[in-house]
Amino acid sequence: MAENYPEIAPGDTDGLLAAYPHVRKWVMDFEAKFGSRPQYYGPLDRGAKSIKPLNLIYVTKPPIFVHMYRPADGEEGAGQTLWFGLEPQLNEEEELIRRSLIEILLQEAPAAPSFTSDLEFESILSGMIDRYTVLPNETSAINRSGRVWQILGMDDKRITVTPEQRERLRYVIIRDLIRNGPLEPLLSDEMLEDIHSVGLKHVNMDHKVFGMVSSNIRFRERESLGRFLRAMSERIGRPVSDNKPIIDGSLLDGSRINIIYSDDVSMLGPSFTIRKFAEETISITQLIQWGTLSSQLAAYIWIGLEYGMSMLVSGETASGKTTTLNAILPFIDHNVKIYSAEDTAEVKVRHKLWQRLVTRESKNEDAKVDMFDLLKAALRSRPRYIIIGEIRGVEGATAFQAMQTGHPVIATFHASSIVKMIQRFTGDPINVPMRFFDNLNFAIFQEVVEAPGGGVVRRITGVDEVIGYNKHSDGVLTRGMFEWNPVKDVHYFRGMFQSHLMENKIAPQMGFSNKRDVYEEMQRRAEALQKMVDRDLTHYNDVFDLLGIYYNNGWDDFYASIETWVGINH
Repeated sequence: MAENYPEIAPGDTDGLLAAYPHVRKWVMDFEAKFGSRPQYYGPLDRGAKSIKPLNLIYVTKPPIFVHMYRPADGEEGAGQTLWFGLEPQLNEEEELIRRSLIEILLQEAPAAPSFTSDLEFESILSGMIDRYTVLPNETSAINRSGRVWQILGMDDKRITVTPEQRERLRYVIIRDLIRNGPLEPLLSDEMLEDIHSVGLKHVNMDHKVFGMVSSNIRFRERESLGRFLRAMSERIGRPVSDNKPIIDGSLLDGSRINIIYSDDVSMLGPSFTIRKFAEETISITQLIQWGTLSSQLAAYIWIGLEYGMSMLVSGETASGKTTTLNAILPFIDHNVKIYSAEDTAEVKVRHKLWQRLVTRESKNEDAKVDMFDLLKAALRSRPRYIIIGEIRGVEGATAFQAMQTGHPVIATFHASSIVKMIQRFTGDPINVPMRFFDNLNFAIFQEVVEAPGGGVVRRITGVDEVIGYNKHSDGVLTRGMFEWNPVKDVHYFRGMFQSHLMENKIAPQMGFSNKRDVYEEMQRRAEALQKMVDRDLTHYNDVFDLLGIYYNNGWDDFYASIETWVGINH
């Protein structure tokens, strides 16, 4: 819906208010109440954190904007950072028009063209709204008592509206029928990470720049909240009910949602938590640019994945494991088959041959498909790599069995260190035998840490190789390869001339007579990745396509392409 809206230059607050009436009304009401006018910031960045007093508006997806405000001492809400979603609103008269339009659209829906995507549906719906509304200068209908709408006769279903009303109606109808309803302002904001709604309280969010913030969005009735959550769960294919009050699923944009529906379980009323994911997949060069890992560490992962090593991305909740997993997948040979198995669809693969499966819930045990079933099917599908969205339970043992059969496995896991990871795998309920750890090659560990200027950032804090099972000590031998220095915020490679994985497993595959030449190869790749970062080649599609040149044409063409690349996204 953003294509029809004008762009406003950062700092042009007057231009913003002139172009967007709903923002103008909000600002006028705010100024009358608090005596200060928010300034238009444009797209938000981390520099906004230093603005004091905090009173700014930033753009998400027009016509949606966000007003950030931190009340002064003595004001209502002091001590909080407030997030206000600004979107077109309907008055009572326009709400009546909306209901009439919805009835007409539902009546005409059977005759509407078919569609295969939400974008096509949106286009069809927008056209129907234009067809069944008419502007005052397009009809001789007389407005009575200042009303700007009326249904024109028994046979003519068109409703008279002003141009501004038509756009507001278009936004609200499409928002509610296709997009995310009242949550659209929240889900449109890429600066939000986690969204927390408990009962009828105001929704709170984790903000990338301002930390925990409180919103102006809330459900006012339990019945409307219950209806919304039932509709949301049915739309994502995991219906919630009093009999099954807790569900996990994925929204249309890939964000993960957890719903706790029943009052018997959630004492303060139905609740939900949304873990947001960026619409554009984050690339490995973007993570390097952000400091999540170094180009040298990325080169180490690249070599490992290219030569069929099994690895885990491990860390605590919200540490960025899935983001890192998706970012490293382009390192896999682009000409092989990849099989992914997940509870909720979060893995994003651009390889030509990708078999993507998700579990299925069912009251009928025979119709139920769990992660264990998917992994068994994977072993019959002859993939080169198996990706598991997240190992949580008994499927972990199957993942290790897949490694034993020669299938490299890449997965995420909840553990903050190599010791805790081994303890979790070998204990209940996963119960992987200690001797099976010979098949796992390395694990990377990621954490959420405090940023130097405030806020939080993600960092890979360590990489450990698994050397193998030691029967004499009945333990697993591991060796640290990389470690992160939190004071200097740099990653150090501790594995020079000590990497069991690179010297004894990868170097022979690469044909090096001197196995230590593998370190020079890693450095060569690190320099290439850093060159991509320096040239700001950070769009995921650009990175994927450049690595595709490496796998299809070889190193020389790949390196030359970095110098001349003008990506499709630039």
